[in-house]
Amino acid sequence: MIKKIIKIILEIIYSIKKYKYDVLIIDDTPYSGSNSYAFFRYLKDKNHLNVKIINKSKNIFEYLDLVKSSKYVFTSHDINVFFKRKNQKFIQFWHGIPLKAMGLLDKTEKRKKKILKNWMKYDYIISSSPFYNTLLNSTTGNYLGRYIVTGFPRTDYLFKNGRLNEIIQKKDKKIIFFIPTFRKGYVNRDISEGIERNKNIFGISDFNISDFEKFLIENKILFIAKLHPIEERYYKKLYENYNLENFMFLSEDILSKKDIDLYEILPDSDMLITDYSSIYFDYLLLNKPIIFINNDIEEYIKVRGLLLHPYEFWTPGDKVRTQTDLQNSILDNFKEDKYIDHRKILKDMFFIYGNNSCERIYNIIFNGGLHESI
Repeated sequence: MIKKIIKIILEIIYSIKKYKYDVLIIDDTPYSGSNSYAFFRYLKDKNHLNVKIINKSKNIFEYLDLVKSSKYVFTSHDINVFFKRKNQKFIQFWHGIPLKAMGLLDKTEKRKKKILKNWMKYDYIISSSPFYNTLLNSTTGNYLGRYIVTGFPRTDYLFKNGRLNEIIQKKDKKIIFFIPTFRKGYVNRDISEGIERNKNIFGISDFNISDFEKFLIENKILFIAKLHPIEERYYKKLYENYNLENFMFLSEDILSKKDIDLYEILPDSDMLITDYSSIYFDYLLLNKPIIFINNDIEEYIKVRGLLLHPYEFWTPGDKVRTQTDLQNSILDNFKEDKYIDHRKILKDMFFIYGNNSCERIYNIIFNGGLHESI
């Protein structure tokens, strides 16, 4: 009852209060492939718009006031409010095309009753293709289907010159990124999903980092590992102390200091290694080899679950479980790219457009082009 009274009072207050900002952008994962931050950078050049960006961790009262004081609110995760102004627009970027089960289909998710309600508040959902719409519907119950097929803001970086040289000089080395999904530390979950990485970054038994470093040096490879931002805080000290010549742990602190988003350095890479992270779908736009470490696939499916089956079809690259297999696969893929056709099939399913997603979103939302893309 008290909550309802507070809600009514606030609705009355904000119904007569003028908007302070044209656009508010909520950025939950800055520098780690953030759609929110990429779109904020784009909008900064639009002088006619008053744009504000905040992190979700701000003071709750300040956060709520900023949301209510902004006509358009963009986010890549969620907008935590208990009422919405009648003429406000909430736009959802989301943060990745899902291979793993999520939302209503996630076996570890404890907040399923709130999911449908949460997704009904968005006026528009940014999408990359009709097939992506179907996937998101299945995990969120978003039966209203308010999708705008534009592509994601962060993928615009994949079509620009990379900025890795601002962090480290690659010289004559091949660049491999290892970007896995999280296994522990996700909100409201007390279970680890698959093998943890507290002994080595791959979760591979009997992994020898010295032997791997020797392999990298011999083959002139710079190996850059970037953990999921949620998980990084657990293992950051462990990996930052490696001090290896050809193996680098890339922390969010480094990216933040340089004001570089992860996607701004992906174009400099020659190969991606991942497990179940959604980043590999976006990486399809670069048309470069991908390797999947799936040494805990059976356990992962049992605990978390996968959204897409069969796993072999939706993962266009070698699957490895041991250090030997990993090293052999790296060399094989540099010699011959065997999955070009397979990657193209998936790319065409998940991406209608390539570059210029930010411009497309801007024109649709602010220039009345909505009828062209729903």
